[in-house]
Amino acid sequence: MRLLTAATFTLTFTLTLCSAPRHVTLMQEAGDAARAGDTAAVLAKLEEMAVLRPDYPRAHLNIAMYRAQAGESDAAIAALRRMLEMGVRVNVDGNAAFDSLRELPAFQELAPRLQSGPDPVGASKAATFALTGVTGIIESCLRDPESGAWFFGDVRNRCIWKSGPDGGALEKFTSDEDALDGVFRITFSADRKTLWASTSTVGVMTGDDAEDGKRAAIVAIDFETGSVRERYPTPDDGRKHLIGDFIIASDGAIFATDSMSPVIWRLASGADSLEPWLKNDDFVNLQGLALSAEGDALYVADYTNGIWRIDVAEKTPTLLVAPASATFFGIDGIYAVPGGIIAVQNGVNPQRVLHIEPHSCRVAACGDQARSSQATTLQDHESAARIVTCGLPAMTDLALGHVSGDSFHFVADSGWAMFDPAPEKAPEPREVTIISIAIE
Repeated sequence: MRLLTAATFTLTFTLTLCSAPRHVTLMQEAGDAARAGDTAAVLAKLEEMAVLRPDYPRAHLNIAMYRAQAGESDAAIAALRRMLEMGVRVNVDGNAAFDSLRELPAFQELAPRLQSGPDPVGASKAATFALTGVTGIIESCLRDPESGAWFFGDVRNRCIWKSGPDGGALEKFTSDEDALDGVFRITFSADRKTLWASTSTVGVMTGDDAEDGKRAAIVAIDFETGSVRERYPTPDDGRKHLIGDFIIASDGAIFATDSMSPVIWRLASGADSLEPWLKNDDFVNLQGLALSAEGDALYVADYTNGIWRIDVAEKTPTLLVAPASATFFGIDGIYAVPGGIIAVQNGVNPQRVLHIEPHSCRVAACGDQARSSQATTLQDHESAARIVTCGLPAMTDLALGHVSGDSFHFVADSGWAMFDPAPEKAPEPREVTIISIAIE
């Protein structure tokens, strides 16, 4: 669930946390200073934030805006150039904050490049098919390697759909009698007898119990019948929970992320309840996760932090540092592939799929050490990230994906944007595009 959108470059950040990470607090304080008209304080907060999270596009855009308004054209141009390096698209030419820069050759060179964004990538390697008659939010896709059939998690209609190998019309796989909540991630057990799903209540789903964070669970569904075999809910602890993604480890244990509470859950193989595996106040909006090939590291996407690397044995989180040519903000699903991870990044403009080599990334300290120093401690490694695909016409509202063989399949136009804000009347049935792209 995309509670925070990194592409919304404004100073209206209002997330409330029990103990917010320093960069989140700084953005809130910068917003307060902006409303008070204190430009010097705004810039001080933003510059400090840019040290803590150097790949946060919103920080650099706001720095550029306030530097331009303060008459500091060189600093403003430098911030805009940093955004260009990260490959984001933004309309600066139509922003009155940059009026003082318009006659500068450097701005005239940057503005159209920022407006157009990076060139389309991956069209020659992509294949597509369409689902027809869709009325909900298709959040995930899964291909059965034996039959070729496809399965799709629907958040709005609270079910799992099934289609043939080439898409087309959908038929309901799960039963309405099982009263699922919004379905997010789906995947098979190793023996293909169970279809596992993460489910959560959200305001965009149908039904009179549609409420963000009211319930969340990992659900075991019989693959032969489509009936719910068991539910493993988050505990009733007075907090809101949303389990949007999970993975199954080689020993059968399930790790799941909570997008509304700063915790990673674990369901041990054969256990009857979820347990909090790791809580950390630096977690803000956890999304996808993937295990390293060796099983010693868990990589977790955090929509407003980047990507965490967590030592499984020690349970110690560190942040991967993005290279200058990328940003790790706004990442949803991540998936282990040979040589690294595939990441679906729907929180930047244009949306994209990345290939990241975590072992090549620098890492940054977090927690009390980072807060007290107000800076990151970096290890001396080169980092690597490249765009696998972006700019394809259907890639308007990316959601979760699935690795199968040497291909990555993902939902290109899920439908979230159609229901947020809620439409006055239900949209007409539509097509949803699934893109498959070769992994290199």
